[in-house]
Amino acid sequence: MSILVCKNLEVEVAGNTLLNDVNLRLEKGEKAGLIGPNGAGKTTLIKVITGELPPAGGFMACQAEIGYLPQTTQDYDHRGTVFECLLKERNDILEMRQRLRDLEQKMSQTADNKVLDQYSFLTEQYENSGGYALEAKTRRILAGLGLAGEQEEEAGNLSGGQKTRLALGKLLLREPELLILDEPTNHLDLEALEWLENYLSAYPGAVVVVSHDRYFLDQVVRKIMLIENSTVKCYSGNYSEFELQRAIEEKTLAREAEKINKKISALEEYIRRYRAGIKARQARGREIQLKKMTPLAEPRARKSLNIYSQAGSRSGDRVLDIKELSVAYGEKKILENISLELRRGDKVALLGKNGVGKTTLLKSIVGEVPSQGKIKIGAKVKIAYYSQEHEDLGDRAGVHDIMDELRYSSNMDDAQIRNFLARFGFRGDDVFKPLQALSGGEKSRLALCKLFLARGNLLLLDEPTNHLDMETREALEEALLNYDGTMIVVSHDRYFLNRIINKVAILTPRGIRIMQGDYSTYRQIMEDEEAKNAARADEDKAAQKYQLESKQNRRKERKIKQLEELIEEKESELKELEIKLNSLAGDYELALQWHEEIEKKEKELNELMEEWLALSD
Repeated sequence: MSILVCKNLEVEVAGNTLLNDVNLRLEKGEKAGLIGPNGAGKTTLIKVITGELPPAGGFMACQAEIGYLPQTTQDYDHRGTVFECLLKERNDILEMRQRLRDLEQKMSQTADNKVLDQYSFLTEQYENSGGYALEAKTRRILAGLGLAGEQEEEAGNLSGGQKTRLALGKLLLREPELLILDEPTNHLDLEALEWLENYLSAYPGAVVVVSHDRYFLDQVVRKIMLIENSTVKCYSGNYSEFELQRAIEEKTLAREAEKINKKISALEEYIRRYRAGIKARQARGREIQLKKMTPLAEPRARKSLNIYSQAGSRSGDRVLDIKELSVAYGEKKILENISLELRRGDKVALLGKNGVGKTTLLKSIVGEVPSQGKIKIGAKVKIAYYSQEHEDLGDRAGVHDIMDELRYSSNMDDAQIRNFLARFGFRGDDVFKPLQALSGGEKSRLALCKLFLARGNLLLLDEPTNHLDMETREALEEALLNYDGTMIVVSHDRYFLNRIINKVAILTPRGIRIMQGDYSTYRQIMEDEEAKNAARADEDKAAQKYQLESKQNRRKERKIKQLEELIEEKESELKELEIKLNSLAGDYELALQWHEEIEKKEKELNELMEEWLALSD
């Protein structure tokens, strides 16, 4: 059943048509990725679907409750602890819980059938809504999103990224029929990313995800909706399958365009040559045929960026040597016992949970953060640092636009600067854009432009793919694949990491661990270790169980032996009493006493026998 239908939808922004003739359909429970270049209209289309913006034309109908997570979270109600703030999202369940308590109070005072019926109906409704598992589910979501340690903190004290994760958690707890997420992977570490992938894959409702994270799209969605040339085109499958379909489609279109355009050229040549000759009649026929044909434009190449990324000079073999590094802010230690050695050509992914100190380590290397320990930079090493916050853009007086920024950062003349900027997608009047008017993607491209302009042979990259669309990410990947220097990169883009790195460094509060290989190799190693640890834990449990059972068996054997000795003793006592009783004559009072003693001994013997039989089974 279709829960979202758009037919011939038209969307305008500031009087200009942004999207036209949009036709798409989303089925119940379907998972779809909405992709396209920056500025193509992804967020705008979502605002139309959610009712925030009216369409300029066409038809749009949504038959589902919508839960929407924008890129920038709004000023949500953050009163109370993180746990309370999330729990309040299911006020419907909390209200049912209170009504059940009220009915229980009434039932304790009077036996009213009407109250009993109400209680029975409400209990069933409460159970079907997940009331009994609400707290457990809340804790599971908080743990998955990396907020388990903050659940008792005041929600208003969270960082911006943590508040975004809390907003995502609220939507997941509410479980709307249609979940729309605009760049949900921002602010998530790799562990939380993988948890979210699994959660969304099993999510019972429909999901629309706007994301440039190709690995995430591969794991979650089964449909791609591409915004291109002011409209939307839908493809079945995940992102990798979309890319294959797209490549085949472009090759097919290119061949078809070449075929048709050759035929048009041949007709035009025939008409020109024979229009006034003896074949004029045939030429007029060709002219009629030509009017019915429309030239096809060959598909344009999608990669328009040509990022240059060669190191300026060759460094020595030993590029970086860090030993026993520690960083503290006041009394709080951020990094401790960090040792890392880089050789020329190493391309290292620096991984770790949010807040573990990845950015701090990079800033320590470039000297922006004071540290203790040893940081030795190798011979002829020139560092170029890409900060995810872009603090160095516009940090000089008199720098107002993109051209100014490059003038102060290089010795090139304006023509050379414009040519260099064009490689990063800044063309025409774009080069005079004020820095304060740049989008997140434009700031990232300008920062990359400055990074590669520096021609360092040791790159320190802190989330270089943030805010970049897929075209720019692919161009950056190609540049770094051809880069002949050394690099450390902090990134949550696993697709990106898989293509460019040859080592993984896992940063923890206790130090750093190095592994050879790409991201997939690292994940396989971690999964193998987790499986071994689980197997070892199972073995330990089995050993503990065996030890416990052995101990219990030994106790049981000792008890059986004790019972057998007692049984033998009772039987002997009974035999003696029976002999005495048989030999007694005339003393009826003593005979009665011995009868009672025999009955008592027989009862004790029966009890011992029953216990012995129970233990012997």
